[in-house]
Amino acid sequence: MYRTFTVQTLLRGVHLDDASVTTESSRSLLDRPPAGNVPGSVSPSSKSPGIFNRNARPVVESLDSFENHLYLGTSDGFLLHYMIEEQISSESELPRSRLIKRKSLGFGKKVVEKIMVLSKLRLAIVLCDSALSFFSLPDFSPLPPQAFPTIKGVTAFCEDSSQKGHLAEDGSVRLCITKRRIIQFCSLWHDGISEPKELNLPNGALTVARWKSVVWVADANDFKLIDTRAGRMVPILPVVQGAQSGSNAQVLKPVCACITENEFLLASATGSGQTTIGIFCTGTGDPARGTLQWSSYPRALAVEFPYVIALLRGNVIEVHNILDQKLIQTIRFDSSVEVRTLMQGSGINVWMSTLANVLTLETVVGGVQSQGGRAFEQQETNRIATVLARMLIAGKDSVSSLVMTPLVLHAESLLQQGHVEAALDLSEKTTATISPENLHRERLQLELDYIYQKSGLFYLGMTLFDDAFNLLRRGKLDPRVIVSMFPDVLQSDNILNGVHLFRGIHDQINELGTLPNIIDKTLSSSGDEQGDRLRNDLLKNSKDMCLQYLAQYRTEHSGRKGQSGPQLEAAETALLGLWVDNGDNSSLQQLLESSNSCIPHLVEQKLKEANKHYALSTWYKSRKNYGASLSIWKRLLLGEIEDSSFDLGLQGMASFLSSLQDISLVEDYGWWIVGQDEVIGMKIFMPGDAKRAAMFDSNQVLVRCKSTLSPNSLLTYLEYLVLNRKSESLDHHKMLGLMYVEAIARLLADPTAQSKHRETVTEFNKSQERVVLGLNGRGHEAVEPVPEPFRGTFASYIQMNAKSDPICTYRAKLVQILQSPTPYDPKDFIPQVEAVPQLEFERAILLSRLEKYDECIKILVRDVKDYQGVEIFCLNAGVFRNPRRGHKSHGSEAFPKEPLGDVDKKRQLLMMLLQEYLHMAQDQGGMALTLHLLDSQSSYLDVSEVIHLLPPFWSVELLQRYLLRSLRRSNHEFKEIQIIKGLSLGENLRISEELFKLYEAQGPVVITADDICHVCGTAVADAVFVRTVDMKIIHLHCGSQTSTE
Repeated sequence: MYRTFTVQTLLRGVHLDDASVTTESSRSLLDRPPAGNVPGSVSPSSKSPGIFNRNARPVVESLDSFENHLYLGTSDGFLLHYMIEEQISSESELPRSRLIKRKSLGFGKKVVEKIMVLSKLRLAIVLCDSALSFFSLPDFSPLPPQAFPTIKGVTAFCEDSSQKGHLAEDGSVRLCITKRRIIQFCSLWHDGISEPKELNLPNGALTVARWKSVVWVADANDFKLIDTRAGRMVPILPVVQGAQSGSNAQVLKPVCACITENEFLLASATGSGQTTIGIFCTGTGDPARGTLQWSSYPRALAVEFPYVIALLRGNVIEVHNILDQKLIQTIRFDSSVEVRTLMQGSGINVWMSTLANVLTLETVVGGVQSQGGRAFEQQETNRIATVLARMLIAGKDSVSSLVMTPLVLHAESLLQQGHVEAALDLSEKTTATISPENLHRERLQLELDYIYQKSGLFYLGMTLFDDAFNLLRRGKLDPRVIVSMFPDVLQSDNILNGVHLFRGIHDQINELGTLPNIIDKTLSSSGDEQGDRLRNDLLKNSKDMCLQYLAQYRTEHSGRKGQSGPQLEAAETALLGLWVDNGDNSSLQQLLESSNSCIPHLVEQKLKEANKHYALSTWYKSRKNYGASLSIWKRLLLGEIEDSSFDLGLQGMASFLSSLQDISLVEDYGWWIVGQDEVIGMKIFMPGDAKRAAMFDSNQVLVRCKSTLSPNSLLTYLEYLVLNRKSESLDHHKMLGLMYVEAIARLLADPTAQSKHRETVTEFNKSQERVVLGLNGRGHEAVEPVPEPFRGTFASYIQMNAKSDPICTYRAKLVQILQSPTPYDPKDFIPQVEAVPQLEFERAILLSRLEKYDECIKILVRDVKDYQGVEIFCLNAGVFRNPRRGHKSHGSEAFPKEPLGDVDKKRQLLMMLLQEYLHMAQDQGGMALTLHLLDSQSSYLDVSEVIHLLPPFWSVELLQRYLLRSLRRSNHEFKEIQIIKGLSLGENLRISEELFKLYEAQGPVVITADDICHVCGTAVADAVFVRTVDMKIIHLHCGSQTSTE
C-alpha cells in the first residue's frame, strides 16, 4: 500500500545526561543562575507535569530546527545543539551529525516545554518553567535582557501563522502570549520586543493559535474565538463533548491548528473518551468542511497541506487528507521509541537515498554516459533527493522527521509489475494536491514527469502510439529523445549530445531501441505480406503522432525568451523533414517564414534533395541570404526549374525588392523585372518613401529608362520625379514637358482624338460667349434665359475634362509643368509648342515667362477666350497660377495691401487688358467685358487714364458704377492725406515745444577746442554734435553708429 509519509531517522541515542557528554562549563553573564536545590524552593507550578522527576532518566520533550541546526529541549532543563551535516550519499540510514553543545537553561530540573525558532529574525523563543526566554541563532546564546526581558507566568504562546517564513511590513513577527488571566499581543524585532497589548482572559488558556486578527484559545473546558479588532471573545466548542463543569470527566490538554487563511482545526473529544473528532472552523466560528475522526485525543497536530498529521497516545501517528477528510495512513512506532511530541517548524533538509536512486540524472553524449557531465548529474541528484522535512518527531532519546513519501517510489514498483494504469491513477490523485500551498510541488512535478515518461515508453513498446505520445508530452520528455528513435527523420548525427535523462528512463530507451525495431519485435509472428502492410501502417501512425508531439512542443516553446536551445532546434528540424516527406507545403512554408531554429546544413540538403525550390528560397530569405533566394525565384519564373508550390509571381518578387535594403540586388533583379513587365518593374524604382527614394540615383535610372523603356513608361518615371518627388532639376522638367507636347501631337494625329478635343475646346468657347452675352453694360444678367455657362478658367476646364479627353489629360499636366515656379527657360519649349497650333494657352504661358505680356493677353482674349483666366493673370502680376484661397475677383475690397511694385505691374497689365477689350467688336462682347473689368478692378484703373481710352459715344450712365467707385476712392485718398498732414503737423509742434523747454532748462552748450568726442576721441570742433543723457558730448554720426550697434 502506498504510504503518504515516510519516517526518516535523524538522531539516535541522544546525549541526555552527564554520563554521555560533559556539560558546558563556561557560562555567559547573560545566562540564568541555576535553580537552588534547597528543599521547598520549588516554583508555584511544582505540581504541574512540567516538573522533571529526579528519579527518572531525562528525555527529549521539545525540539525545533534552524537551517541544518537541530535544537532539543529535555525534561531536565537542558538544551542540546546538534549539527546535521549535508549528506550526498551514504550507506548508512542515518545522516552524519555531531553535538555542538549541551547547556543548562538555568531553570533547574524543569521541563523545556516548547522551542520556537523564528528563522527570519535568527532567534529562538524557549518556554520553560512558565517563562519565555530569547536566544540568538545559530549558537543559541541568550539575548540581552534589557532588550529581551524574560516573560513570566506564561501558559502558552504562538506566532501569527499568516507570517510563517515571512516578516510584517515593519520587519517584525507578531506574537500571542497567554497567561493565567490575560492574553498579550506584541511584536518581536531582531533588536527588541514591543510593549504588549492585553485583553482579559478570565479562565486562562492551555493552547493558542492565531491568524492575523483571529485568535483561538482553549482552556480545559472550551475553545474560544477572539476577534482582536473588536476585542470580543466568544465560546465556540467544548474540548470534551457533553462534559459538565465540575464532573469527573477526563481533563485533556486541548489542541488546535491553523490550516490556511481563515480556517482552523479544533480537536474535540466525545464524552465517553473513545473517539475524538476534528472540526474545521472559519475565522467566524462557522464549520468549513467535513470532520476528521481519531481513535484518541491528539497530543499534537501538524499541517502539511493537504494533510493533517496527529500524534495520538500509544506511539501512533494518523494522517488525514484535508480535502476529503479520509484517513490515508497510520504510523505505529515501537514502544521503545516512546514518542514525546510532534512539531512543525521551518524545516530541515533531509537526503533520501531511495529517491536519489530513482531520479538520478544522466547526461548522454553520443548515446553513452558522459564523464564530463557527472558534476551536473551529482548536483541535480542532490537537489532532487534532498527534501525539506518540516515535521519533526521527538522520541525519548531519538529524533525523526516525517517526510512525504515520494510518489515515484510507489509508482516505480507498480510499473515494474506492469500495472501502468494503477501508476497513472496514483499520479492523477497526486496531481490534484499540487497547489501553491503544497511545499513539495516542485519535487512532485519531477516525480510525475518520471512516471509519465516511463509509462509513455511502456506504451510505446506496445505500439500504443496515441497513449504513448500523450504521456510523453505530459512527462516533458526531451524531443531529441523522440526524434532519435526515428532513424529516417531529419536529425543531426549526435542528437542526444547533452540530453539529461533520468537513469531509469535512459535504461528503458536503450532497451526499446528505435521505432522500426519496436515494430519489428511486435510483428515478429506475422506473415511476410501482412507483416509488411502492418509494419508500414504502424510506422506511418508513429510518425504522425511524432509530428503532433513535435508540433505542439514547438507551439509551446517557440517565441519564448531563452527557449531557442538544442531541444527546439532538433524539434523544428525534424518537423521540417516530416512536412517535406508528407508534402505539407503549407505547414512547411509557415515554419520557414517564421523565426525558427532549424539546423542550416540539414535543411538545405533536405530541400535540395526533395526539389523544394520555393521552400529553399524561403529558407534562404529567412537566413537573410536574399541573393540566393532571388536567384531561385528568377529561375522559377523563367521556367528553368519547376515547383508547383511557387505562387509568388513577378508582383510578389517586386514587392520583396521594394522592401530590400541591398541596392545592388534591387537594381540587378529590378531591371530584370522591368524587362519582363515595365509597369510592375518600374514601381520598384518609384517608392513613395523619401528615404528609400534617396537610395536610387535618379539620373542613372533615367538613362537606363531611355535605353530600355517605352515612351509611356519613361513618361511615368519622369512624372514620378517631377510631380511626386518634386525634383528641382531643370532637365527633368524640360524632358517631361517636351514629352507631354510629343504625346499631345501624337494624339492630335489621330482624327478621332483630334475631333473630340476640338469639341471640348469649342464647348469652352461657347460657354465663354454665353458668359459675355449674360453681361450687359451694367453687369446684370440678360433678359432672355440661356444655359448655365462654365465660369471657370481654361486651365480648370481642361483639368475637369482630363478623364474624358486624353488630350486634355496631357494638356493639364503640361500646364502644371509650365506654371510651376521652376526657373526653366521658356525658349526650350516655344518651338515645339508653336509647332502644335492647338496649344495657344500653353504658348501664352511661355510668352508670359518672356514678359511678352501684350502678346500673352491677346492670345488669351482672342484665341483662347479665357476671360476669367486673363483677369486672374493680370491680378497675379503676370504669373500663371490659381488665385489665392478666399480671393474674390470682383471688387477692390478683397485685395490686401500689396508691394508698390506689384501694384504698378497689375495696373499696367489691366490697362493692356482694357485696351484689348476696347479693340473687340461690340457684338463680340467688347463693351460688356470692358464695363465688367472697369467695375471689378476700379482700384487699379485710374480714371484719368481710362477716360481718354473710352469711345466718345459711351454715355455716363454706362460708366456710372466705375465712376462712382473711382471718385469715392479718390475722395477717400484725399481725405486720408489731409488727416496724415494734420497729425504730422501736430506732432512737429509737440516736439518743438519739448525741445524749447529743454533748451530753457539746460541752457546753451559751449564747445571749446579742448572738447573731444567720448566715442571716437577726436575734437568736436565745429562739427554737428549731440549731448547724451549723462551730459557727454559726442559727434552726431558717432551717436548714430552707437545706437545702431
